[in-house]
Amino acid sequence: MGVKDAVYTLASVKSTKYSVLGLITLYLLRQLRARAVRNRKQSLAAAKIAEVVKEREENIEWTRKEAEKISDEERKKIEQMDFTRLREALQSGAVTAESVMRVYYGRAVRAHASTNCLTNIIRQSLTDAQELDKKALYPSYKKPRLFGMPISVKESNEIEGQRCTWGLVQMIDRIPKEDGYLLMKLRMEGMIPFCQTNVPTTLMTYTCDNYIYGTTSNPHSSSRTSGGSSGGEGALIGAGGSLVGLGSDTAGSIRTPSAYSGCSGFKPSATRCSTLQYHEPVPLRPFCMHTEGPLAQDPYAIVEIMRSAWSDNFISNQDALTVPVDFREELYKEGRKFRIGFYSSDGLIDPLPGNQRVINEAVELLKARGHELVPFSLGDIVQETARGLYGTVFADGGQGIAEALRNEPLSDLMEPLRAVVSTHIYMKKLFGWICRYRDDQAMSDFFLSQTTKAIDIQTAIDRIYASRKRLVQKMKDERIDLLLCPSTISPAVPHALPTQIPFTAVMSVMFWNAMDFPAGVVTTGTWTEADEAALEAYPEKGTIEKSVKEACKESVGLPLSVQLVAPSFRDEMVLRAMVDLFEEVKEKRAL
Repeated sequence: MGVKDAVYTLASVKSTKYSVLGLITLYLLRQLRARAVRNRKQSLAAAKIAEVVKEREENIEWTRKEAEKISDEERKKIEQMDFTRLREALQSGAVTAESVMRVYYGRAVRAHASTNCLTNIIRQSLTDAQELDKKALYPSYKKPRLFGMPISVKESNEIEGQRCTWGLVQMIDRIPKEDGYLLMKLRMEGMIPFCQTNVPTTLMTYTCDNYIYGTTSNPHSSSRTSGGSSGGEGALIGAGGSLVGLGSDTAGSIRTPSAYSGCSGFKPSATRCSTLQYHEPVPLRPFCMHTEGPLAQDPYAIVEIMRSAWSDNFISNQDALTVPVDFREELYKEGRKFRIGFYSSDGLIDPLPGNQRVINEAVELLKARGHELVPFSLGDIVQETARGLYGTVFADGGQGIAEALRNEPLSDLMEPLRAVVSTHIYMKKLFGWICRYRDDQAMSDFFLSQTTKAIDIQTAIDRIYASRKRLVQKMKDERIDLLLCPSTISPAVPHALPTQIPFTAVMSVMFWNAMDFPAGVVTTGTWTEADEAALEAYPEKGTIEKSVKEACKESVGLPLSVQLVAPSFRDEMVLRAMVDLFEEVKEKRAL
């Protein structure tokens, strides 16, 4: 007798309805029914998925052929240019937009072959490049700031006429009718979107996998994730397939992939960017502030993206909810010195040894640039904020996300996500008390702070607002302009880990979404043999620390980064500090 037959046999017993056994039986029946519906929808979706994947492969093959239509000499010349030099070459006419596009077609396809980072190549991009070159032949034509520069785009960011699935099969036919306002503005500045990159299902985790396009790997190790949710962007840029790309960040979704994949990333102040067009298949919360932003091979590219985005009031004119603040050159001015507070642990989850080491190294590098560096402590601000976030992000008990995933086919990597959000609030409370009994504070807070009671939700909201006030006041009292802190608590982790432990593990980045502070990540080093040796002494205070420690063994050579943050609307100060740190790292490597 199979499981299904046994369940129906149990259900046939009259007394079953009134017994514990009956409750279990009814629960199993419900699960079997839900699985049957998912399997039926999965079968119906299989043909559509095959069609979409075939379309991607055909586009990639077309791209490969187009990439070959350029001389080796021209290709090598363009490949040697960083963002700044390439921009200058396009402005002067030393290279054409078409040649640049063909070169980055080839680089993107090579990056995809090793990481599975692409969801689509935008064929129109070649025509767009050719049309720009034709315009440039007219003496009266004035080239825009970013003339002919190619840009990659996260699949969940809106592009006119291109799929925008969020990694959900149920959204596989969703095609926006217009670009997002940030991309619209960058097109006006001369940029050309040429490809779309992979995301995790619902964007609600920091691994990168979905049932349509598969798993994206880290460009430095195929056994590790590239991060999420802008994981395809991180992998593509980290592998050299794009100079700059657009991602989005709700809980570190730009900064975690940047840190894991070895590039730079920037989360702007949320209200300086528009989310008016942003489709939300899963519920987001105003206390975890979402925004679009760039990832790039160097912070100079990020500066140019933000300078162009905020060169006028175009975006705020489209979206009245966006604050009309232009790029403030006086805050970005070269040579400007800041008083920077620093810490190597926020008091919630201690970073691994290598991630703490690079903070101390960055302190010395920024001092060499003339900045003043002073120790800074957050006290219990992060812990209080985390408790507030758990109570607001899951204010509906996770039912909104559970409903979105109810009949959604998921890969083995993403299946735990459904289990977590579908767990009843009383079971979460039980897990929380068990964790408290085991003296696992971080896990206990994660489960016990979740609620569906209005009074508890209000308390959670109050916690976040109080944390914002405390932090701003503390920075004011100590005359702190910016903070230098860990980006992630570890190097890139294995693909499966992010859906096996709570997102407490990325609170080092998520915290700044809750504060709505602009934050940038700069890669400054790699995990060393010394870090590997020091890992043995890392204290296993709880489940998260133990899991991350075990998962990150044998990480030598993986990228490590630091994070720079400033109060809201001081974005340009963060960008200046990112550039200064990048230059010092470059000079150090040149020695």
